[in-house]
Amino acid sequence: MIKKITSLTVASVALGVSSMVSAAEYEVSVTNLTAGIHFTPLIVSAHPSSVSMFTTTQPASAELQAIAEGGDVAGMAQLLNSIGASVATGDGLLAPGATGTYTINSSSANSVLSVAGMLLPTNDGFVGLNSVALPTSPGATTRWLARAYDAGTEGNDEVVGGGAPGVAGFPAPPPVVASGTGTNASGIHVAAEGFVTVHRGVIGDLDANGGPSDINAAIHRWDGPVAAVSVRMLSGGGAQGPSAVADLNAVAYSASAVEIFWQAANSNDSIIVGYEVSRDGEVIGTFDAQSYFNEGLNPNTAYHYTVRAVDANGNVGEARDVTVSTR
Repeated sequence: MIKKITSLTVASVALGVSSMVSAAEYEVSVTNLTAGIHFTPLIVSAHPSSVSMFTTTQPASAELQAIAEGGDVAGMAQLLNSIGASVATGDGLLAPGATGTYTINSSSANSVLSVAGMLLPTNDGFVGLNSVALPTSPGATTRWLARAYDAGTEGNDEVVGGGAPGVAGFPAPPPVVASGTGTNASGIHVAAEGFVTVHRGVIGDLDANGGPSDINAAIHRWDGPVAAVSVRMLSGGGAQGPSAVADLNAVAYSASAVEIFWQAANSNDSIIVGYEVSRDGEVIGTFDAQSYFNEGLNPNTAYHYTVRAVDANGNVGEARDVTVSTR
């Protein structure tokens, strides 16, 4: 079950132990891996593991919509600051191949990291890193690859517009125009998804003065992760044990089969040897993969899964949970 507190997503289940026990300072570097996409000013935050900026398959908050459609991080920053999170924001576009560096602080409450920023040119695409564990030893560095997500709040018409939430079209400031955006496109007529999903990429065309899209297919398309995120612990102390897994998601394939998948956990004290998977409160087993395929289920039934990492010392990380219904 997922509950909402204001507009941040809050998980109702939090098992295991926290990976952070004392304050620490971190340097976060975000590198734009794309060849032709600009990032709007990013928001980088250390915050409680019980909240997240976004959840795939769930509707975007108004604060996330403002980021994904117009690059406005002010609302999300205000919301995160109101719960005591540590927040840093950028002050300009991050060009292809460029790196932005940010400093944040953690505490026993603010134990995970999230990053978000709009992808230009897109209608409501954003780069996202969602509630990944912070390193727990001074000098330690963790590295992550960040996906492109679609906020699902606007149809991807790929036409230059104002960029205001709820208004069709994407903003095109001078550096983005200089990258090769077009004009006078007729638009690609698709409906908004209505929920956050992994971005399917832009379509574009090669007509600078018309065609269906104002996005240049030869310049602005991407494939795979769009950013590399490096997190280095500058000072402070930590605790033993593995971190929580990141970005736990689920897919229903049929009336009797689902699959859950996640990003790897880390441990500064040992190595991760497996992931304990539970269904509806009962442990199924511990597996060395980063996904679990479950078949033989009942049709039209909701199943609740939790996953937590296990290291070679027998320590377990904080659990992450997801609910999925068979068809």
